[in-house]
This record gives sequence, structure tokens and C-alpha cells, in this order.
Amino acid sequence: MNVEEAERSLALIRRTQAKAVRSQPWFPAWYAAGVGLFVTGVQFVTEPGTPVVVMMVTGLLLAAGMGALIALLVRTRTMTAHRSLVRANVMTLFMLWLALGIGLCLAVAFRLDAAEVAYARTYAGLVMTAFLLVTGPFVGRWMSALLARRIESGS
Repeated sequence: MNVEEAERSLALIRRTQAKAVRSQPWFPAWYAAGVGLFVTGVQFVTEPGTPVVVMMVTGLLLAAGMGALIALLVRTRTMTAHRSLVRANVMTLFMLWLALGIGLCLAVAFRLDAAEVAYARTYAGLVMTAFLLVTGPFVGRWMSALLARRIESGS
């Protein structure tokens, strides 16, 4: 094999890898929404006035649900990008998205709490979960596109 053939083969491999990375989001939106529901559940069981029995039962169900969510993620992920591809720009985007969701949750919680709405944190958690569910597919695809461009460039 000469140099040109090797370069063409490597370019084809990179295009194929990039296509595979683009074919699925960096993280599934259902997982982010599931984590949001877990947070909402934790908010619910820690709200003032929640009966102890409800706290215990719901807490156990939340723990089991999170374990099942993680197991489902592990079983259904057929491909992940190697950590060497995940650079600061990808992680910064992900962390900004999470911070925006958390900030939204806090803003709603404080606003509802100031209005003396019962279970304000729980409602705020539901708002955050909806945000993660609606925006997650776009963020996950965008992050996959960033990774794919990195693969194609060979850097």
C-alpha cells in the first residue's frame, strides 16, 4: 500500500467513524429526563409536610428507579465516543446546559416558594425535567456533531 492509498483508507475510516457518532446523540434525552424525574422525586420527599411513610417508600422507589435507569443506559448504549475525543468545548457545552436547567429549577423554586406555593421545589423539579426533555435531543445531537467533526479532522 502506498501513501495515497493509506491516506484514502484513513479518510474513509474517519468518515465512517464520524457517521457512526452522528447517528446517535451523545446522550439519550430519555436518560436526562429520567435524571430530572429522580431530582423531582428527591425534591418531593424532602418537602416540608411530606409524611414519613411517603418519604421512605418514595425514597426506595427512587433509588430503585435510578438503578434501573442506569442499567438501561448501560444496556442500550451500543457505542460511545472515546474520552480522548471529548474536549473542553464539548464538556463546557454540556455543563452550561446542565447549569441552565439547574438555574431554571432554582428560579422557579424560589419564585413559587416566595408565593408560598406548597411543594414549590417539586414543581420546580418538574419544570427542570421538562427543560431537559425538550432541549436534550438538540444538545445531544449538537455534541455528537462536535465529536464527529473532531474525528473527521483527525485531531
